[in-house]
Amino acid sequence: MGRPSRARELKPPAALPPVVEVRGVRHNTLRDLDVDVPLWRTVVVAGVSGSGKTSLAMGTLYAEGLHRFLEGLSTYSRRRLTQAQRPDVDRIEHLPPALALRQRPPVPGPRSTVGTMSEVLNVLRLIMSRLGTHRCPLGHDVPPTVATQAMEVECPACGTRFEHPEAEWFAFNSLGACPGCAGTGVRTEVDPDALVPDPGKTIAGGAVLSWNVGGRRLSR
Repeated sequence: MGRPSRARELKPPAALPPVVEVRGVRHNTLRDLDVDVPLWRTVVVAGVSGSGKTSLAMGTLYAEGLHRFLEGLSTYSRRRLTQAQRPDVDRIEHLPPALALRQRPPVPGPRSTVGTMSEVLNVLRLIMSRLGTHRCPLGHDVPPTVATQAMEVECPACGTRFEHPEAEWFAFNSLGACPGCAGTGVRTEVDPDALVPDPGKTIAGGAVLSWNVGGRRLSR
């Protein structure tokens, strides 16, 4: 039995371009390459070693997409992102702004993510606070309306007026931080079984494992 085609579900509107048109790529092993890269699909670039996969995907498409992405960012954010050299190509049409996700972030730390560096998180926070369905103190859902642009929202079911969540309530680096992990996504806890592997021992007998590390015994 054949599986239903997802291409039909993901088919873009007729007004939107179906492909990224790349013409005259000259990068490393690529010489005047013309290629159409499908949009609205998951695309895999495959080939033998040295065939130009990285030159096309990273050196051409990503390099140009990053420049277009940086054009919409603030000067502060542009300084934090590594800028690739613009590719040697005749023209690239219908290429959306692009980011490349790498295994190691350029600024290590739990509070530095793709969302914070690209400022996408700012947009998402604003969308959640203004276009989200909120709940009044009495438990009624209040759908997004023009009224949610004001400081207070009136519940259409019971008439209760309340403050809707602000954008900062959805920020894991400030008011929206989880109280358990402080917004880092990691909770540091002590495992009693690892701390005291043998509860039959006394404190003086070395019950606390961490007090007997490195050949030294710490006691009180």
